[in-house]
This record gives sequence, structure tokens and C-alpha cells, in this order.
Amino acid sequence: MQSDLIHIKGKLYRFDDLWIMAIMNLSEDSFFEHYTRKTDKSLLNHAEQLILNGANIIDIGAVSTRPEAPNISSSDEIKKIGSTISLLKKTFPSVLISADTFSEKTINFVIDEGADIINDISGGAITESCISHISQHKLGYILTYNRGGKKNNVLTHQLDSIISDALLFFSEKLQIFTKNNLIDIILDPGFGFNKSLEDNFKLLKESENLKILERPILYGLSRKSMIYKTLNISVEEALNGTTILNTFAACKGANILRVHDVAEARQLKTLLSSLKSN
Repeated sequence: MQSDLIHIKGKLYRFDDLWIMAIMNLSEDSFFEHYTRKTDKSLLNHAEQLILNGANIIDIGAVSTRPEAPNISSSDEIKKIGSTISLLKKTFPSVLISADTFSEKTINFVIDEGADIINDISGGAITESCISHISQHKLGYILTYNRGGKKNNVLTHQLDSIISDALLFFSEKLQIFTKNNLIDIILDPGFGFNKSLEDNFKLLKESENLKILERPILYGLSRKSMIYKTLNISVEEALNGTTILNTFAACKGANILRVHDVAEARQLKTLLSSLKSN
């Protein structure tokens, strides 16, 4: 298997160029800005701007996954998402739509709405029947390295070798998914999810080792606490730090960058492309 290829709904996608996943956050409780859908027109205008700025994928999320975020019901999550996915798919059919959720009821809902990818930050803490459902509909799936499951805590202790643990975690999960015929999987190192600050940087530093698993790799570093806590700044001031770490990730072999700031990520992509071609 080539590490940059997966099938999504019967179509082959090659992630050999750096792809940009734009965050469309529908949760008012996010650690950073959220988007409030007032009308269908405002939603489509917002999505169109993300696409014009360089987004290849739009990631729809309606539940905050920040540490100590309160739980919300699947019904409330589905209500927040509403017809967002189906409307975006109808209007922008060439753009992939990802659903950032770990609720099985919500996963079933977004599959019916036309989502292309399930972005599950729980580390695969879903049932085998749900895995099979995703596979049957030929969706892509993002598997996050997260041993904490559906809860996200800030850890103070460090692992002896986080990259070894990540490789073990992914290998074990991929075996389970393969048995359930889900093979079109993108790996996410899970920066910020149940890891210490030091672990996050060690994982990023050694993340090229994940390439041995022969899957596309998504890096979600945008405005994370590892940036603003290290620099002692606010999340609103973390764009420059985000660009620095995203550049490092791209040099480590990132296939996809998940970002709040799409235009800046496209500038990064353009400059790196120019460096490689000259």
C-alpha cells in the first residue's frame, strides 16, 4: 500500500501534495473561535471563502474536545450540525466533508447526510458495528492516537518513548479495523489529547517514524496549548507559532494540515512547494 493513497466512496485520493483541512466549528464552547450559522446563505459564503483560501477538506464539528469540556448529548450535537453537511455537499461536491465526532448516533446521522470522512478523536473507542457501518459506506476514517478515549485530560507525566507507544497503539487499532474491512484510514498523532506538553513536542519531533505504517498522516497543531503555553501567550496570538510548527510538520512528511487559518496554511504550502521545485 502506498502511504499517500486511500479510497473514499469509491474514488482514489492521493495525498502526495500537502492538503489543507479547514476547521468549521459549530460548538460555542471551543477553545478558539466558532462559526455560528445564521442562514444557509451565510454558511455557503463562509464555506466558499474557506475553499477560495485553499481548503481541500472542511471538518465539521459540533462538540468541544478541549480538556474539561462538558458533555453534550448526541441529540444536541445532531441539532447543531443540522443540514450543514448535506448543504455543503450539494453546493460544493468536489470538496471533501469530514465530520468531527465520536458519537455513534451522530456518525450514523452524518453518513446519511453525505459526509466523506469520520474524524474520530476518541482513538477508535467506537463499536465494531459502527466501524462496519463506516466501512460499508466506503467513508474515510481518521484514527487519532489518544489512549484517553472520549475524555481529554491534561497530563503531567511523560511516557518513556511516546513514538513507540504511538506505533503500538496504531498497529493494534489497525488490526481491529482491518478485521472489520475498514482500511481507508488517515492517522492523526493526536497532539493535545491526553498527553503532556513534553510528550507533544517529542511526538512531533519523531513523527516521521509513523510513515512506516503506510497511511496518510494528518497533523492538528493549529493554535494548540503546546504553542500558547510554551510561548506564554493567548490562543488568539498563536498563529505565528502554528505556522512554525505546521512548517516543521510538513517537513516531517505531513499529508494533511488541520487548521483554523486557511489562507496562512496555503501560503506555507505555496512556499514549500517553490522550495521543492527549485
